Amino acid sequence: MAYLYEHCADCGRLLGNEWKEVHKWLDACYKEYGQTHRRHRHHAEGIEEVRKMWGDEAALAAKIHIIVDCWGVPSKADYDTGKVNVNGFTPESTEADVVLLLEEI
Repeated sequence: MAYLYEHCADCGRLLGNEWKEVHKWLDACYKEYGQTHRRHRHHAEGIEEVRKMWGDEAALAAKIHIIVDCWGVPSKADYDTGKVNVNGFTPESTEADVVLLLEEI
């Protein structure tokens, strides 16, 4: 899990904009749900919610955030079905996946 400043730095480097508001929105459920907060916004559908609120570049910032935290981009259903664990990882997830996915951005 990355801290807010790390998410901002990643987006600043990759997009030229930190998108602090996006990162705060994605992690806003942490106070209420703790580690299980990711199931609420750390998924493909959460990226689309961000797109509706702030546009395409913000959606890309959300995707970067989720890739860094979950080592991929799960769907809402992936959490419900157990395809991913509470952290959004599949059993096959590795940190190397993060590098490859971020290189595609």
